[in-house]
Amino acid sequence: MQLNRIQFFFLLIVLFVLPFFVYKFIWISGSAATNGVMCFMGKQQNGQFVKTYPVIKFTTTGRDTVFFNGTDETLLRRGDSIPVRYQKTNPADARINDFTGIWLDTIIYGAVPLLFLLIIFLHRDIVPWQSNVVIGKRPFISIVPFD
Repeated sequence: MQLNRIQFFFLLIVLFVLPFFVYKFIWISGSAATNGVMCFMGKQQNGQFVKTYPVIKFTTTGRDTVFFNGTDETLLRRGDSIPVRYQKTNPADARINDFTGIWLDTIIYGAVPLLFLLIIFLHRDIVPWQSNVVIGKRPFISIVPFD
């Protein structure tokens, strides 16, 4: 299969970046929303670094109470009502229902491979501007000059 440069990098983005977002859309589709209450601020110390986070509780069926740790350094007061999104099949897999609570990790994990691909795409010596990429022959991926 022979692809031009843009098609090749689009294929790489689909293979290395899109799965992070697909996973998150599947997670959101299998989740339910409710309200939780901020109970207290938790603290964890790793060497010299101290991490604080809110501990939030919510109920799933009215009887089961679930506690989970919120996003680091989120400033909340004890007793605040917090929107929560959790998995219906696994209530312990919960997050604060705002943009950073749901999407921040996905954006960061997707941005790292996207940044590498963008650097490779823009660098003239790695994949020359007027070249095609052949996939499937020996060597498995080869860059050929544009004819």
